[in-house]
Amino acid sequence: MKLQGLLPLLLCVAVSGIAQIRSNGQGSDVESLSGIAVNKWSHLLGQTASFCECEDFATGANQDWPHVVTACLLNDGNMGEPQTFEIIVTTLPEEGATYRVAKTVANGNWDVSNPTPLELGVNVKTVSGVSFARAVKFQFSDCTIEYSVFTVNDEGICGSVPLVLGCMDENACNFNAEATEDDESCISVGDDCDDGDELTSGDTIDENCECVGQGDPAGFDDLDLKFQMGPNPASQYISITAPTAIERAIVLNSAGVEVLQKRSLSSSVELNLLGIPDGIYLVKCYIGKEWMTRRIVVSRRG
Repeated sequence: MKLQGLLPLLLCVAVSGIAQIRSNGQGSDVESLSGIAVNKWSHLLGQTASFCECEDFATGANQDWPHVVTACLLNDGNMGEPQTFEIIVTTLPEEGATYRVAKTVANGNWDVSNPTPLELGVNVKTVSGVSFARAVKFQFSDCTIEYSVFTVNDEGICGSVPLVLGCMDENACNFNAEATEDDESCISVGDDCDDGDELTSGDTIDENCECVGQGDPAGFDDLDLKFQMGPNPASQYISITAPTAIERAIVLNSAGVEVLQKRSLSSSVELNLLGIPDGIYLVKCYIGKEWMTRRIVVSRRG
């Protein structure tokens, strides 16, 4: 089985590598994450800059929040998509700083949110999507805020470059040539994995970057079709018939452990499966001085 979901795992996020849960539907604005301790993310912090040096800010009319970044405008072709800023703040003014969201509503009037304090570390604000075109602006109370990453809708603001997290090992199966920060997600040949097949063991990544299981502990590869068995899948019992006497019938689980057996001299045998959990099993019958093998699925679903 191919390594599902791992090769495409080239994680590109704009701030920190934290999985951000964002609302894409209508509803109240979502503050996804704020105030993560800056020390925790110090390895992500490059050269810092301040809002005061940023030409992407406009001067707003409100003197308490004069520093404004526009996320979208009524006439820019937007269809009410969510609008998000993400900032890794490295330094705040001694008295602190706040931001608020100004957005137009369906009738064109402006709606302004209550102020929210900025905190050292990761700050994220998502304005939820709506069904109409609108304007959204982020207003800040102070420009003496230093940051290492500042993006609006995953686009760098004031020269900030969004971080690209991923595997930076060129020999790994999921090497990301665009990654600027290694996120320890590398998957290499020989790594443990799960191929999704409960009948195999020792699953590892092979030289083709596929997850491959090893072995056949129950002997499922050695199947024989010289006797009849049913129903399959089975829930309560199975009936086995053969051209000659079935001297012994045993049931093995996927690990090769015997879970049921029955001795007989008849050419027809019925096995009671009520004490066996759902799963895939091997039925081996001793017929005509040789063992013959079939596979059975026990399932009580539906």
